[in-house]
Amino acid sequence: MKVGNKTVFNFTMQENTQTLDEVVVVAFGTQKRANLTAAVATVDKKQLANRPVQNVTQALQGISPGLNVAAANMGGALNSTPTINIRGTGTIGQGSSSSPLILIDGIEGDMNLINPQDIENISILKDAGSSAIYGSRAAFGVVLITTKKGKSGKATINYNNNFRWSAPTNLPSFTDGYSFAKYFNEASANGGLGNVYSDTMLENTKLFMEGKLAHATEYDSNGVWKTNMESWGNTEWFDVYYKDWTFSQEHNLSLTGGTENTTYYISGSFLNMGSDQNYGNESYKRYTLNSNINIKAYSWLDINLNTKFSRKDYNAPYYQTNGVYYHSMPRRKPSVPIYTPDGILAKESQLNELVRGGDYTDDSDLLYQQMQFVIKPLPNLEIVAEGNFRLDRTDTHAEVLLLPERKEDGSYFFMARDDKYGGRSFVDENMYKTNYYNPNIYGKYNFSLNDRHNFIVTAGFQSELNRYKMIGVRRDNLISQDVPTLNNTTSSTDFAISNTQYDWATAGFFGRVNYDYKSRYLLEFNYRYDGASRFTGEKRWNSFPSISGAWNIARESFMDSYQNLLGNLKVRASYGSLGNQSASSASNVYPFYTNIPIGTADGSWLVGGVKPNTARPETVVNPLLGWEKVESIDVGLDIGMFNNRLNGSFDYFWRTTKGMIANGEELPNTLGYNYNSTSGTSSAAKINNANLITTGWDLSLSWRDALKNGLSYGATLVLSDAQTEVLEYPNPTKSITNTYYKGMKIGEIWGYETHGLAKTDEEMQRHLASLPNGGQSAIGNIGWTGGDVMYKDLNKDGKIDRGKDVLDDTGDRTIIGNNTPRYNFGVTLFAAYRNFDFSVFFQGTMKRDYWVDGLYFWGATGGYWQSTALKENMDYFRSADTDSYFGPNPGGYLPRPLYNSAQNQQASAQYLQNAAYMRLKNIQAGYTLPQELIKKANVTNLRVFVSADNLFTLSGMKAGAFDPEVLDGYTAGHGKASPLKTTISFGVSVTL
Repeated sequence: MKVGNKTVFNFTMQENTQTLDEVVVVAFGTQKRANLTAAVATVDKKQLANRPVQNVTQALQGISPGLNVAAANMGGALNSTPTINIRGTGTIGQGSSSSPLILIDGIEGDMNLINPQDIENISILKDAGSSAIYGSRAAFGVVLITTKKGKSGKATINYNNNFRWSAPTNLPSFTDGYSFAKYFNEASANGGLGNVYSDTMLENTKLFMEGKLAHATEYDSNGVWKTNMESWGNTEWFDVYYKDWTFSQEHNLSLTGGTENTTYYISGSFLNMGSDQNYGNESYKRYTLNSNINIKAYSWLDINLNTKFSRKDYNAPYYQTNGVYYHSMPRRKPSVPIYTPDGILAKESQLNELVRGGDYTDDSDLLYQQMQFVIKPLPNLEIVAEGNFRLDRTDTHAEVLLLPERKEDGSYFFMARDDKYGGRSFVDENMYKTNYYNPNIYGKYNFSLNDRHNFIVTAGFQSELNRYKMIGVRRDNLISQDVPTLNNTTSSTDFAISNTQYDWATAGFFGRVNYDYKSRYLLEFNYRYDGASRFTGEKRWNSFPSISGAWNIARESFMDSYQNLLGNLKVRASYGSLGNQSASSASNVYPFYTNIPIGTADGSWLVGGVKPNTARPETVVNPLLGWEKVESIDVGLDIGMFNNRLNGSFDYFWRTTKGMIANGEELPNTLGYNYNSTSGTSSAAKINNANLITTGWDLSLSWRDALKNGLSYGATLVLSDAQTEVLEYPNPTKSITNTYYKGMKIGEIWGYETHGLAKTDEEMQRHLASLPNGGQSAIGNIGWTGGDVMYKDLNKDGKIDRGKDVLDDTGDRTIIGNNTPRYNFGVTLFAAYRNFDFSVFFQGTMKRDYWVDGLYFWGATGGYWQSTALKENMDYFRSADTDSYFGPNPGGYLPRPLYNSAQNQQASAQYLQNAAYMRLKNIQAGYTLPQELIKKANVTNLRVFVSADNLFTLSGMKAGAFDPEVLDGYTAGHGKASPLKTTISFGVSVTL
């Protein structure tokens, strides 16, 4: 190139820290970030890269304000998927769901079954101003995931991998066998009962631990190996169940390129997650294929073809998939050995169920197909017609096998199982299929007046049809346990056939008008007219409008001289109304239809020698059920300072959900529907009669800079908070037990205030003397002594009790805390110098109360079979003059252990846990090889990295057996779930 007399030019390139021209994906299109008027957060692909996580949800935790991720199901188990919400609790309506809408390239789907490496960016629509155009499916926010597309130019191949080793983040530890037995005897004696472990067993345990006895059990009088209180082992069961380290691996391969008229992006991946269990055959594999082809057929027509396929293969012992596995794990006794003297896995070990008790498989296939035509018939006019299809198919297989054990005389018997399937064999097959159809057509037209007034007008139609089918068959009595198939079962009485089939559909007309004046004054109007098959008659259709506006003060002329200091100062506000009709389960898809439950051969009487089929009336229904109405108000502020090296965003919001579905008035028993003989009433029809409000705020701050010496660095903080209050709920008695009431803050914890633990018997007697009308006998009557809790008499009636458990009479209980996670945060620090890069990511919750219960916390609770003795339980009160094997501990944290009374285990401020925590979620370092070293091999980029997740945690919890991040995943009981994993990984990314 020649300009004038010059043919050589020198250019200096600097990093662009401007972010206002960044294009952000929004509903049915894109917008410049500078022109956004609603609450929209974005996540860049760099924030997801190279994390040793299993799915996208895990990668999103803590990186976007207002997006809350919580453990679910069984905590960190391989087949467990975390749950998400946007800005806290959305609904408590019966049968309703407040999950956000997940769209992957515009198609609703499961983001946990796509490859995170295929993601280009994620937009999170948090208020009605941004999500109202999606209507009935978007009442509680939208997560828009955009995957990568091809770029014109030569073909580029990228391969990256990740090899990882994982270990449980937090595992409790059993005491040794002798200490375990002594603790159990002490807990039994405290309740006035005899020894659990005899002196003989104690002596045998000591001898076994000293290596003076070869075996930990012997045959009993029936010729069966002794277990539990009659054996004398020293087994650390958590070490038996869990591996020290587990290996997993991930591989990704992509090809991208194209010509001026055709571009493509094709990728595939394989993820193989290893099990953290020492016994049983557990594995998780995910395969993905993705192709995104973009064709410029004519100057006025673009054609986009998008195909995604994902397959999940999960296999595990059937027993492990049942919550009873995690429930029973801490109830194992160290006195039970792993193997009996004849080399067979011990009966009370759970290991037989894992190794020989039958398998469970879950195979899922997910196929997305999208064809999109983008027509440009006139300048500034674009019409998009697309057809989206998703096929979701899941097959599950479960088998339960008989577990024979040999007796001393050579005969066999079948072992019992904690899942109640002992002595039984069966095969259970289930098939689930969903066909989802989603045709859309919409147009966008943009124009300007006088080069100042800029308009974008969008209008269109969207519809959905979802068809679901489930078929299940179970049959007992396997002929051969080596061939666990249905046609290898024989029972003509113990079998079950189930079938569920339903469709649901939505349709909506939508429109949007965007206006800006010199990117200074911004307005956006959205309107959606939506219909849903979940409701009937005049309740079926509804209107959802929203309006949002913004003023970018930095674009005013009087701010021109401050552009380097303050490049962006935008105030925003939005209001919108949305309707929620999303069902939380299949039984709520059509709540206005009554149905008659039919049972096959399940009568409780005989007709002709066989059980008859049955039919019974269902609950009465309300044909006038309608939408939940969600109103959202959001005010926000965006700033960009110092040439936009510092960027920030703050939003405060009010979201009110009205007309949630709850019980109506009780009906007279003469109606005969689900008659309750205790109350003399029939079940009430559901009506729209409950309201709540969620308020909170989101904050995001980031700093990014590049120095002249080549060092670039930055930091990001995200922080959010939300609380929910019930405004109306049908609770005429104002009960506070297992229900909601007007004025309730979601997450309230009711309990007692205390004076602490009595250090001596005399101190306890003085406390009881101050309660002349019954003392503390209403909550425990086996005797109150030193080491017991002294509860406060808040209502001054001379006794400690719960009252009537209604708001007007709560006895001595009061609100002692709230388990809603508050001030959820994420902090990211990163730097790069020459070819090195480094990042650190912290995540956590700054305020949360939690009441933990059960044996993981108390140790002794609910008798021998529901108790344990962990090292984490041993800091309990023992008087100064105790004769306990463990010695005195008058300052112990826990009360004296008791089997047969929960008198010290009432919910109280004494043992309310501070569940706030901060976790080093990820730390990563990488090195990109210099070009001069790799270009001869035709490699354009080669980066090696090492990464680690969940390295350490700072927590306010005194309950050492609990992980504060898994508290919501304890579905089998407090503490009873698979732990999260500390993961160390390394990998390489190569681009050709």
